[in-house]
Amino acid sequence: MTMPARRLTEAEAAVLAQHLPAGLTDEVRDVAWCLFESIALMDSRAGTAHPDPAWLRVLHAMARIATVQVLHLCAEKGGKTIYLAKGVAAYLSARDLQMCSEFRGDNYHVLARRYGLTEMRVRQIVNDWHEEQIRMRQGRLPGIDD
Repeated sequence: MTMPARRLTEAEAAVLAQHLPAGLTDEVRDVAWCLFESIALMDSRAGTAHPDPAWLRVLHAMARIATVQVLHLCAEKGGKTIYLAKGVAAYLSARDLQMCSEFRGDNYHVLARRYGLTEMRVRQIVNDWHEEQIRMRQGRLPGIDD
């Protein structure tokens, strides 16, 4: 889902700041902002320089939701490295197969540039494809893979 090009105003953004606890890293604050902004931009009132009381109540509710979400994410995934995909799932299958057919053993950087991905993502796609190819060739072992 592509978000509209408009942005929240400073007054709207300030609502989230009121809900976030002190001590969060800049990265966690950025994730909270992304969650808050994505929810708020679904409302046609987003982008209001001077939010009225009704819109402020809604923004505060959205900020509470974003805060709970980011704190839960920290509790569940804190201390781990996670990769966030760019959201191009609509054409991953065909693109991934094409990319894997072009893979030559060490051209990750070339494929990353050609397909507009990070080298890490190309490695993940190629490695997943390679592991699947091995699984398909090996077949199943009776009694073990059941």
